[in-house]
Amino acid sequence: MAFRHILSTLAFALSLAGTHAQITASESFTDEKTGITFQQGKHPSNGYAFGIALPEVGGSDFIGRIAAPIGTSLGGWGGFSLTSSMTGGLLVVAYPKDGSVVGSLRKATGYAAPDVYSGNATIKPIADGISADSTGFTYTFLCEGCVDSTGKISFLPGATAGPIGWAMSTNEIVAEPTLGTHTGNDGAFGILGSFNLADARSAEYATWAALASDPVDTTPGTGNSTIPGTGNSTTPGTGNSTIPITNGTVTVSNATYDYIVVGGGASGIVTAQRLVESGASVLLLERGGESLYVSGGRLTVPWNDTATAYDVPGMFFQLSSFPGNDAYCSDTPQMAGCILGGGTAVNGMAFIRPSRDDFGAAWPTGWQWDDVEVSANKVYERNPGATLQSSDGKYYDYGLYDILSKELAGAGWNKVDTNDNPNDKVKMYGYPAANTLNGLRAGPVRTYLPLAQGKANFKLQLHTKVIRAVRTNSTITGVEVVDGDNQRMIINVNQGGKVILAAGSMSSGRVLFNSAIGPADQINVAKSAGVTLPEESAWIESPVGAQVRDHTNIMLTFKTKTNMTVLAPVDFSSPSQTNIDLFAHGSGPLAQSPFRLNSWRTVTTSDGSKLIIQTHCWSQKNNEITVLFLLTKGSTSVGKMTMASAGNTVFSESPYLQTDTDKEAMALAIEEWLAIARQANSTITYTGSANATGEEVVKTVATSAGTHMTGMTMMGTDDGTKGGKHVVDPNCKVYGTDNLFVVDAGMHPDIPTGNTMAIVMVAAEHAVQKILALGTGATTPGTGNSTTPVVPTSASEVDIPSSTIATPVATSAGNTTSGVPAPTGGVSVLPTGGSIVVPTGTSTLPVATQPASSKPATPTSSAGAEAPKYGQCGGKNWTGATKCADRWKCTVMNDWYSQCVSSGYGRRQRNS
Repeated sequence: MAFRHILSTLAFALSLAGTHAQITASESFTDEKTGITFQQGKHPSNGYAFGIALPEVGGSDFIGRIAAPIGTSLGGWGGFSLTSSMTGGLLVVAYPKDGSVVGSLRKATGYAAPDVYSGNATIKPIADGISADSTGFTYTFLCEGCVDSTGKISFLPGATAGPIGWAMSTNEIVAEPTLGTHTGNDGAFGILGSFNLADARSAEYATWAALASDPVDTTPGTGNSTIPGTGNSTTPGTGNSTIPITNGTVTVSNATYDYIVVGGGASGIVTAQRLVESGASVLLLERGGESLYVSGGRLTVPWNDTATAYDVPGMFFQLSSFPGNDAYCSDTPQMAGCILGGGTAVNGMAFIRPSRDDFGAAWPTGWQWDDVEVSANKVYERNPGATLQSSDGKYYDYGLYDILSKELAGAGWNKVDTNDNPNDKVKMYGYPAANTLNGLRAGPVRTYLPLAQGKANFKLQLHTKVIRAVRTNSTITGVEVVDGDNQRMIINVNQGGKVILAAGSMSSGRVLFNSAIGPADQINVAKSAGVTLPEESAWIESPVGAQVRDHTNIMLTFKTKTNMTVLAPVDFSSPSQTNIDLFAHGSGPLAQSPFRLNSWRTVTTSDGSKLIIQTHCWSQKNNEITVLFLLTKGSTSVGKMTMASAGNTVFSESPYLQTDTDKEAMALAIEEWLAIARQANSTITYTGSANATGEEVVKTVATSAGTHMTGMTMMGTDDGTKGGKHVVDPNCKVYGTDNLFVVDAGMHPDIPTGNTMAIVMVAAEHAVQKILALGTGATTPGTGNSTTPVVPTSASEVDIPSSTIATPVATSAGNTTSGVPAPTGGVSVLPTGGSIVVPTGTSTLPVATQPASSKPATPTSSAGAEAPKYGQCGGKNWTGATKCADRWKCTVMNDWYSQCVSSGYGRRQRNS
């Protein structure tokens, strides 16, 4: 049930934090039809409500009531999670059907289709509290055996308060419910933030529970047989589709490449651009579609027709519910981005530069900080991150920072700029570093991809999902893909070529399983699903998925004693003209990420272990602060990722708070904040129990994923094919293969001190240099196939430099077949009779002219010279051209790099 909650702190960290659909504090409500008194939370505008009644003392049952504004004429569904996250706890869903309402218990281990719950819990309908008409439905039920003591359920026996996740959608139902998305105008997701569980307990509970009848049949194949969460997309190759991997005839592409890079996210784009820079031919495959406006994305905000929802930093909390946004994967254990840019296009933009210790002893020789520092500086030159995000030099809506910074400073914490000093993680706080440039979301789509686009030796193919690496024994010959038209194809590499997996830490493992690389039981899962595998004698047993690590999250809420006024969610979804005008100049709250303060604390546990806890702090409500605690470097918990029969990856063993060391470390960090709040002169108050301790919080508050997973394909010198624990060697090459590599976070052998976006880009910069040093056997670098021109074969391919385009002429099929002169220099990109295929939904090619190399050559004399579109035009020590082509503006990105961008790009207001 891929609940599109906003979460993702920064790099998809949150499990359920301050969403756009926050429900007000619960109140007492007596249902006149059943006589049951609930503690009920209700959405302030759309009418969704959830109520709960509990036994007076302990117990494993509860009575619930869902009221959703989903009329029978509309179809749709409503549901809730027994934790603040969709994953881990039980899910209850209900929907109108045949004049009544059907309920079902589910359980999700990730953001793929959750299975029908097979445990001991059951739901029994309370008939008097069930109704449906044209305006909505109500479903009242007894949930038996639904509360346990594992710490995964919000309302443990004796608990007095706790968040509960909820979701709804008005998506039309055909036969059975498809509950996969609740984004856009027809859906929502949120939490019941201040839910009073103490007042939900009643001495009359037994009387009310006796109203329930026998449970409905939830066996698959009956009324609720359809598993929620399969998504509402039927187009294979997109972010939220189920790919039939055994259908159709597999053809072989007539174009081959020196390198095929799988995944257009943080690591894939960095890797592909550096490979293109070397002169080799490169195919970059991405399963999702365009994102930022510069990449061809056209999911623009209502108030600016050249800025997509992905472009606007302040839109993060609104992004998951933005109409038309279908950017999230539905086949991974936790949130991930299936869109050009991957997580960097949809995350919370935290750009935490790795510390020296982040490339420490866990990394093999050649990967220590002194080895990696040059690669890090390459990233920061193009994509530095910003601790001051508004271009006018002001901090907007930072009342939270003013309050918390004083509290932390008073407790002896140090203020640090993490861009200037990423190594100080002992006891510090500071302004959040965000992945923004010039008031827009940055990342590799903006800072790396333009330097590859338009090159004759580069092709970007969107809406194309890679099923497996095709191999003969240890040699990879190509990849099998399925495209947006559900057509399967094998695309080969040249002799001596390489396939590089950058599909993301939770997806590259799936590709390996499907390539007969991994534990035998997982390869057999792929075999049973019908994936084409080599002979069993050629299977490569490897510990893929065996070393999963992540940042465990715990979220707390504090009230402020002094007045703190903050912008509300509506101020970002429907901004004022003042803020729209500020954004047009790269400034104001819309140009900032939503987070207002970060902190780090190193704690020492009783066994002598040192662990680092990070916080992200934000506010969407006056006088209320949300603090998310993330257990980072030093965590001792390890989980396991496997593949389900449906082809999605799952965590078969949880990586979250599995050891006493981790629990103690988190408790120590939280206790320090609680102690600060208990001081007589403190200006903040914890919203939970006044006497709560860190240990009690860790036991009773729901934990969630950081979605900063590492280790699935861990790098090291201990060859996993020979009984060791590592999947790839220090060159990122998969053990047991000649030419298959992994460069995404899965190969990181440790979890870092902060969000993973920056460190993934740094590691990819370093990895690609190691891969290039191995050489290639390509006979004609830079031409794709030495004998066959590279020809676009689908409406998702973008490989034509705009310098070759005169006036594009659209045809009925969306193709441009005229106005294409040969590029300067006589290089023919298209064979005679070829066609330029525009990405679906785009009337013109969104590809800008690129320089001939990754950096424009320094002219003999810069006087009168022009830098090309997207070329460098300034920065420290820059001696080249400083004037841009007509209507392009030299824009300062950072002290080291100014770039030629369209003078209206990302800034033009509608109706202006």
